Amino acid sequence: MSNIDKRWEGLTITRELSIGVYYSGVRHKTFTLRVAMSGDLIAAQQEHPVGPIQLVTLEVYRQQLLALGDIPAEVLTTELLRAELAEADLALIADADAELEKKLTPPSAASAIGDESSTT
Repeated sequence: MSNIDKRWEGLTITRELSIGVYYSGVRHKTFTLRVAMSGDLIAAQQEHPVGPIQLVTLEVYRQQLLALGDIPAEVLTTELLRAELAEADLALIADADAELEKKLTPPSAASAIGDESSTT
């Protein structure tokens, strides 16, 4: 796994794929995903303006992937993911993205300790 840029410190999640992405004779399973940025979806839609939503989604996740096993960043392309990422593993990346988003969401003011109950 490569070293992660300091700007993503505290804004990533590392998980394991079930099947992994086959590259250079090895299945790479450990991935690090960063938080989604506002430009990720825009860039994905610009890259694939008439592509299906699944392709745009895959492109967004590719941009969020900071590391996938020992696959060099320049090789970690949407085309490689299209060819080698199983649907089950795509779902694991989506779950990790949702988990990261939830982890970074501040607790609701309504759930603060000591607040009065809304029921009477």
